[in-house]
Amino acid sequence: MNLIKAKDFALSCLEPAEAEILKLFRRKDLAVEKKSDLSPVTIADRNAEEILRARIAREFPGHGIIGEEFGEENSSAEWVWTIDPIDGTHSFIKGLPLFATLIALLKNGEPVMGVISLPALGETNWAVKGKGAYCGKSPLNVSSCKNLSKALVAVADLYCFRMKKCARLFNRLDKESAIMRTYPDAFGHLMAARGAVDVMVDPLAYVWDYAPCKIMVEEAGGVFSNFTGNRSSIREETAISGSPHLVRKVRKIYAEIKGNVK
Repeated sequence: MNLIKAKDFALSCLEPAEAEILKLFRRKDLAVEKKSDLSPVTIADRNAEEILRARIAREFPGHGIIGEEFGEENSSAEWVWTIDPIDGTHSFIKGLPLFATLIALLKNGEPVMGVISLPALGETNWAVKGKGAYCGKSPLNVSSCKNLSKALVAVADLYCFRMKKCARLFNRLDKESAIMRTYPDAFGHLMAARGAVDVMVDPLAYVWDYAPCKIMVEEAGGVFSNFTGNRSSIREETAISGSPHLVRKVRKIYAEIKGNVK
């Protein structure tokens, strides 16, 4: 499998999918439904994923596909694509431009290529294993910050920390960092890959969210890890990404409060 060609294919899929998304962005009559987990979904999510799935199935019929809206097909295959057509549906619905379209390619469960596109901002980022991470042709590099007291920390929404019973981690980060901002979803991880924030802390997301973020951050010279230190699993629902020093520091803080979090 030529990963550069896979990346080029993924980028070529963005145009029709994002055209479908953007024609519905900031539409006053956009209908919003609730899924079984009470998260929102729109026709833009579903239409864009159908476009991406159809193109992948036609180009790579032996590959598996995992998508947020339409589930898993042949997900035990050696090569599996993950799709999140609109990561940050709340932002999309509210007319905020920080939502992303996410595509990744896994080999035996490990991300080897990833794309994070910000359609409303006209920005496309990609990473290929061993080839680096880029925004267009400009390389991405994580922050070199080593001290939490000097760090800009990105976090998911507080309700996610409360849902995962780790609000104390949220509070510690707020207290010990130089500044903490809520930059949820893939946007926060992308900003960590860019070095715009020093570390991103995310207590609740899924394989289609984390797959492109992991390869992006790692190829930008950073670390992607879950709260307990596992660097390999993208099916665990927690993630810390960015400066290696700060990822270790956040894991240490989590370990200190583990077993007594609220």
